[in-house]
Amino acid sequence: MERSPDQPLDLFSTALMVLVCAIWGGAFVAIKIGLMDMPPLGSAALRFFLTTLALLVWARLQTASLLYPWPETRVLVILTCLFFAFNLLLYLGAARTASGRATVFFYSQPVFLAVLAHYFLPNEPLTLRKGCGLLFALGGLIVLFLTKMQVGHAPTFTGDLLVLSGALANALYNIITKRAGGKIHPVAVVLWNSLGAALLLGVCSWGFEYNTSFIFSARAVASLLYLSLISAAFGIVVLIWLIQHNSATRVIALVFLAPVFGVFFSWLLLHETLTGLQLLGVAGVCLGLYVVNSSGTSREQVTLAKEAPLRG
Repeated sequence: MERSPDQPLDLFSTALMVLVCAIWGGAFVAIKIGLMDMPPLGSAALRFFLTTLALLVWARLQTASLLYPWPETRVLVILTCLFFAFNLLLYLGAARTASGRATVFFYSQPVFLAVLAHYFLPNEPLTLRKGCGLLFALGGLIVLFLTKMQVGHAPTFTGDLLVLSGALANALYNIITKRAGGKIHPVAVVLWNSLGAALLLGVCSWGFEYNTSFIFSARAVASLLYLSLISAAFGIVVLIWLIQHNSATRVIALVFLAPVFGVFFSWLLLHETLTGLQLLGVAGVCLGLYVVNSSGTSREQVTLAKEAPLRG
């Protein structure tokens, strides 16, 4: 049952989204491990192909509809194009800039979504409280990755712009998902998105990675299974379900936790250092998210822009 559009998330929804963010934090490590033996675009294509197969089984078990009338099919086509776009832009951009910069720019998407939601999602205004909370969380994220944002003398403008464009495409993806409401089953959304991404990324890999090889080592297979079944098939389906039933702005704000979990897992599994400055950044992210998802007073519903003529 769908809740009021801009209510703070309940405990169940919050816990579920935190679990998804923890899974995506582990995906940072899984991607690093997988790229030791496989090229990026090819491994991404394989990942989404396996996701498609898993969701076909899931859809059959749930008897979820996969075919829809033209209005919903058109939405699925648009979502699939955006899904492919933000994955491609992220992979291409991350290869052209420092990992810390890529993380900060890509996870600026909650800010993009909050601004877009103000105009395109009814009853999800960008209040002063939510705006300050999002900026505080983004500031914490910058502090968290501050030591990894240097790039020496290498130019990074192109890479930064590609990753930032991917973040914007992802925000648009989530806005359209919310506007579509519950007309399309979350499993169907992710299945068609994954199939389209697998085919398009496969073509890109064939065109640009033809001289690279795949080594299906135990770690590469484990990485693929984690990314396809747990991170994508489960994580993205749950995200879409949460967006359909809650405030998109409040759900996506919690995505700031994914890189926090990524830093923690890198420290735990890859033995990377965890400094006091990074812990300060974690505290900033958590405080910002508390501000975003806590309930404000009615006076705080005054939006940053008094008129939103495009909203509807």
